[in-house]
Amino acid sequence: MLRIHFTGDDLRRVTVADGFDPLWEVLLSLHLAQEPDHGHLAFSEWRRTVRPLVREPSPLRLLTQLARPWGYSPDFLTPGRGEDGFGAQLDRVLSTPRARLKAELSQLAAESPPTPWTRALGSGDPGALRRLGDAMTAYHRRALAPYQGAMLAHAEADRAQQARALLSGGLDRLLSQLHPRVVWEAPVLQIPVYADQDVYLGGRGLVLVPSYFCRIQPITLMDGEQPPVLVYPISPPLGRLIRDPMRADADGTAPVVALLGRTRAALLEAAAHTGTTTELGRRVGVAPPVVSRHTAVLRKAGLLETRREGGAVRHRITRLGIALLNGEMPE
Repeated sequence: MLRIHFTGDDLRRVTVADGFDPLWEVLLSLHLAQEPDHGHLAFSEWRRTVRPLVREPSPLRLLTQLARPWGYSPDFLTPGRGEDGFGAQLDRVLSTPRARLKAELSQLAAESPPTPWTRALGSGDPGALRRLGDAMTAYHRRALAPYQGAMLAHAEADRAQQARALLSGGLDRLLSQLHPRVVWEAPVLQIPVYADQDVYLGGRGLVLVPSYFCRIQPITLMDGEQPPVLVYPISPPLGRLIRDPMRADADGTAPVVALLGRTRAALLEAAAHTGTTTELGRRVGVAPPVVSRHTAVLRKAGLLETRREGGAVRHRITRLGIALLNGEMPE
């Protein structure tokens, strides 16, 4: 059991990150790519695409030596401050002090036999670090970037959900409903994990970081000296994790955009996670009247369904819409 202990100062400093942390998504998606199928529709296409990258002999397979599907993964791979973007975070990874590399890779070696590359990495070898940077960059480009649009839409929807919880019930409601496996008994947040651990925040606060690829329960850094974060799974998405319809294919075109138009394609993708007219507009960057006009067309085409909840109108993509975005025949 992981127990996170809050003081009054910590409770005043709880924040929710603006979106996903790129390097946490790299790490957790690597875990998911190596795990057996769990039957979740959302990741079926993504797994078919990404698994060969980490199973076949290639530079990307190096990453599985650090990010095994179970057990410890070095904390230096997730240095925090995800709002700075992938490039800045990667620079921090590659600038990890040698003493920390050695300590964390020694801890990894206690669970899994070291390889020549992880030994070199633990000594701070520049060549080993360069290979790590190249592999992480290539993995991010091939496994995550094509799906960035869908992931961002889900992150925005989750942030709106957390804001509603905070406004309706305060921090108690936010922490209590964060995840079904989390128990909030003030001033301690309890999470069932394989190791027994107490984390005392000591006035540093806690950043709640949503994650698309964290699928079982919230997790945190093992190193209690690092800035406190709790990475939690967002609500399961509807349908598959779809490639960004705004990304062009090899011939330079984006078929869904060509068919629907850029704004309608983006709104259809944004509706993969249910949202109000205002929320969809915020995700896509258009005004609510524009959203209403385009969602009416998408609804008539059977790609979107709409329902009223109180004074709000909520939109959700249909299975036909999912099939269109995935380039598949509808079931």
